[in-house]
Amino acid sequence: MDIEAGNAYEADTQGTGWFVGFGPWTLQGPGALRHVPQDKPLTGLCVKWFDHPSGHASGAKPVSEGRTLSILVGDGGPFRIEFSHTADFGGDLCSIVLQRQGDYAAWGPGLFHRWQCEQRSTILTVRWSPA
Repeated sequence: MDIEAGNAYEADTQGTGWFVGFGPWTLQGPGALRHVPQDKPLTGLCVKWFDHPSGHASGAKPVSEGRTLSILVGDGGPFRIEFSHTADFGGDLCSIVLQRQGDYAAWGPGLFHRWQCEQRSTILTVRWSPA
């Protein structure tokens, strides 16, 4: 699955703090999901800030298009995001748990996801489509 997880505090940004964008430090890992080529346009930029109460959960979300990054921006967690290639979440399943401030999950197109907030969590989600 085209998924990357980590922590923004621990990302190698070469001292810049920018962990999503067109710098050489975003080219790490399979798929380089956090990389946005400087010479390529992007479309459909969306940003969501949501304070999820404890116990808040989603059903299966529509299949992803483009790229998505969700990051735990405050104290909170665990916040679980599950991914699957199928809407019924049968077969292969990948689970990422955001537990501490700065933890993130990034994913590419073609995946279904759902989430479960185990403790109140503030999540910042950014979506974009590379052109």
